[in-house]
Amino acid sequence: MRGRDRPGPGSARAACGALVLVLGLAGCAAPRLPALGPAPPAAAHIRAVQAIPGWSLAGRIGLRVDDRAWSGSLRWTQRGAHYRIRFVGPLGQGALDLQGGPGGVELRTSSGGRYRAATAAVLLERHLGWRLPVRALAYWVRGVPEPGRAYRLRLGPDGRIRGLTQAGWTLAIAGYRRVDRFELPARIEARRGTTRVRLAVGRWRVLPVGDGASHDLSD
Repeated sequence: MRGRDRPGPGSARAACGALVLVLGLAGCAAPRLPALGPAPPAAAHIRAVQAIPGWSLAGRIGLRVDDRAWSGSLRWTQRGAHYRIRFVGPLGQGALDLQGGPGGVELRTSSGGRYRAATAAVLLERHLGWRLPVRALAYWVRGVPEPGRAYRLRLGPDGRIRGLTQAGWTLAIAGYRRVDRFELPARIEARRGTTRVRLAVGRWRVLPVGDGASHDLSD
């Protein structure tokens, strides 16, 4: 799909430049989490969490790609195959808005840039230099593997999933929160080579079935 490029790709990178900080989520340490009781069986937990039809999260993200680093706030809303991911740098600067679904993906920047591609992975790498598997991350942020691909789990002493490897990435999970009848991660870190993504979730929501149309991702 052809994009309507107002400023050139450099403007998207400039928007990201406003997010540059020292990587590390020192300012978003998670509070002490309540006891959760016995762990659910891993296989049943994975099936249930993979099947959540709609959810949203708000938190802080840190990203390092080679020798470049960014951090800021993140809001992610997912309803089925449709999603909206919003990154905002310190003091509200450098906002990036990514919306997508089966028909393609659009990236908008706070400087007026507007870009389109078939997939989020292609769009982010082309305009920002971020090599991120967004489709898989929609599952990894929930602490479960992407369906249909081989993976290996690492369980903690309590029987909960503390990490997994999939598609060359290694995911570590630190702490869970109970959200409705599910347990969802409080903090995750995903690594592959020189790329590292760290996320501290301040709020999870499981969206009721039929809570707004699938294209209404303003949450």
